Amino acid sequence: MSSPSFREETIRTWEALLAYWENELAAEQWLFRGMHCSKWPLKTSLERICQTHYKQHLSRAAYLEYIIYREFRRRYHNHRVGIPDPNGIEWLSLMQHYGSPTRLLDFTYSFFIAAYFAIEKPSEKSQPHAIWAIRNEWVAQEGFELLKRSGKDVRYLENQQNERQWELQNPLFESLLNLQEPGHTNLRTQKPNSRRRITVRGKKNPLCVFPVNAMRLNERSTIQQGVFLCPGNVTKPFEANLRTLKDFDKQKNLVKLKLILSHKRRLEALGRLHAMGMNRAALFPGLGGFAESLGIYHPLAIRSGQNS
Repeated sequence: MSSPSFREETIRTWEALLAYWENELAAEQWLFRGMHCSKWPLKTSLERICQTHYKQHLSRAAYLEYIIYREFRRRYHNHRVGIPDPNGIEWLSLMQHYGSPTRLLDFTYSFFIAAYFAIEKPSEKSQPHAIWAIRNEWVAQEGFELLKRSGKDVRYLENQQNERQWELQNPLFESLLNLQEPGHTNLRTQKPNSRRRITVRGKKNPLCVFPVNAMRLNERSTIQQGVFLCPGNVTKPFEANLRTLKDFDKQKNLVKLKLILSHKRRLEALGRLHAMGMNRAALFPGLGGFAESLGIYHPLAIRSGQNS
C-alpha cells in the first residue's frame, strides 16, 4: 500500500497565485521553497550526491555525511570566511552556503522569494514550476515531538529566542550527525592507527523533519529570509522523513502549488516580482548576482524585444 500523496493545487496566472497567497497562506507563518520543476522531489544535496556515488544511494549516507563534515571543519581555518568560530548548526549552515553537501534543505519565510526561485528560469520540457508551502508551527511541533520520543535533547530547538539555549545545539547535532552515537565507535577518539573499521549508522535517529537556523546568519540568508528544514535520518529520503509527520497530507499543513504558466505569463510574473525587488541582483548581493540577473529578466530588454 503506497503512502498518501502530498496535496497539490494548480495555479495558472499571477493573479491566481496572489489570490491563493492572500486567501490560504497570509494568515499564518509558512515556510516556502520554489523549484523549477514540479516533478522534482524534495531532496537534500547530501541525498543527491549519494545517488551519484553509491548504487544503494542512501545506505552509506551517514558515513558520507560524517566524512564531509569532518573534512570541512579540518580545513575551514585556512579560509576563515563568515563566522570566526562556528559550532553546531552553524557548521552545517556554512557548508550549505558554500556548496558542500549537507542534510539541510533551503526554505524561505517569504512566499514571493520562493515564487521568484520557482519561475526565474523555464522548467524542463515545459513542465509546471512548483512552490512548496509547509506550515511552520506544524512542522516544528510534530518534528520536535518525534525527536523527543527518540531521546534527543530539543531544548535548543524549542527555546531559540533565549540566546543561552544556543549553547545546547552541539549535543543535538553531533548526535544526529553520528558524532556521539550511543553504542557505536566514538569516531572522534578512536586511535589513528587502529585497524578497527569505522562504522557510522543513522538508523537510531528518528525519521522526522524540523525547522532550524543558526544563531549567526550570513548576509545571503538574511536577505533571502532563509530557514532550513532538517531531516532526522539521512539513511531515508527527505520525503520519507517528511511523511512521518502527523497530518502531512492535509492541505492546512503542507501543499505543493503547481504553476502552469505560459511563456508570456511567466515573464509577466517575473516582471511583477522584479517590481517588488525580487531578482538575482537583490537576492545574491555582489557582482555575480547582478551579472546573472541580466540574463534572467531585465525590463528594458524585455520591452525592447516585444516591440521589435
